Formats: sequence, structure tokens, C-alpha cells
Amino acid sequence: MSAPDRNRSQPIPARRPYLRSELHSKLAPLSDQVANLWDGAHPLEYEEIADGLYAVFRTASNLAPQKSYTGCTEHPNGALDPEAPDGWGLCLICNDRRRQGASVMPSAGTGAAQRRGGYPVPEPPFTLQRLVECMRELNELAFSLELTSPTSAYATVADRLHEAFCVARELARPRNVSGCAKHPGAPLDADAAPGEECLFCAGEKRRQALAGNPVTLPPVRRGERRNTYRRFPRAVNPGP
Repeated sequence: MSAPDRNRSQPIPARRPYLRSELHSKLAPLSDQVANLWDGAHPLEYEEIADGLYAVFRTASNLAPQKSYTGCTEHPNGALDPEAPDGWGLCLICNDRRRQGASVMPSAGTGAAQRRGGYPVPEPPFTLQRLVECMRELNELAFSLELTSPTSAYATVADRLHEAFCVARELARPRNVSGCAKHPGAPLDADAAPGEECLFCAGEKRRQALAGNPVTLPPVRRGERRNTYRRFPRAVNPGP
């Protein structure tokens, strides 16, 4: 059987033509937006791109086979166990059964193979150049998809889209220009000393210096009345 005859004999999922067109129509304008960015762009510009990439990722995940975040066939989208011992899976429900010694044991597929579930998350650093490279690879993969392409090709596009979304999401976070751990996105105070440029912290220090340290009043016992002193005298009504 020739290649064209073999392709015609393969069944095409019902939603694949529509979702494939939606994938292309959403991905093309995002590639243009990323190409127009520059180093030092504001995080809000990356936030719009991250939202768009997540929408495209949702479309690609519907084209690809369903992934299991826990790796468990019984609870594929269940809660993850943050303290899973070595050799166990990530499914919290199955691990609780193991800890309690229940007769119902976790489903097959535990261990290292189960820990590979879910979509890949890239490692830092997250830069604009890396996002551009991700978008270039995505365009080559997505626009080479055919209606008869195997499901593994659509799964690869979904994985790469998730990686590009993670990079854009990290670039969209407020940047710690002031060096303040409490207010990472605060504006800078031009008159502050080096290392104390956070405008919010500098203003708080000035207010404390002008007002002095706050004084906590002693607790009042039940039945007693606290004697307070007014800063301004009470207005007296002269009457008729």
C-alpha cells in the first residue's frame, strides 16, 4: 500500500480539523507579538502573551492525548502527595491507602514512571531570547501538523506550548528593581541611600521618624473606663 493510500485509511478524530485551525489562528498573532518585544519590556506586555499562550495550550491539550498529573490510572487528576516516599507514586489518595494499610492498593504504574506525569516545566533562566526560540520551534512544529499526523506529534506541540507559557509567565512577574523583598515591584526613591531605594519602605521610615514610636495602651479591666485625652477640645453648643 502506498503512502497516500495509507494516510487515507487512517481515521481522523472528529474535532481535529476545527481545533487544528484554531491552534494556527491563535498562535500566529502571538508569534508577531513576541517578535516585536525588546529586552527590558514591561512585565504587563509579557502578561498578555502568557494569557494568549495558555489559551493556545488549552487548545493543543485537547488535540493531544490526555495526560495524568499524578500518573495514577484511577485518579489521573487527583491531589499530589507532597511527601511521597521514594518508590511510591504521586497520587495522594493511593498513598494514603498505603499508609493506612488498606486492602485496596494503588493502581499500577507507581515509582519513577509515575513521576513523569504532567506537562514539562522548564528550568531557569527565563529570558526574552529563550521565549523567541520557543516560539520559533513552536511555529515549525505546529504548522507542519497534518490531519493525519500521529497523536505523538500533537502531544509534542502541547508540551512545547506549556514550556513557552511557563517562560512567558515568569517574565510577566513584577521585577525586583528596588531590591526590597517586601515590595518587589515598588518604585524607586531617588533620594534614598543605596540599598534602600524602595519608595514604600522609605516613606514608612519617614512617617515613623516624624510620629515617633507607637505606644500601646494597657488593657482595660472589665467594668472600668479608659481615661483618654482629647487632642482638640470638645465643641460646646452655646444653646439658644
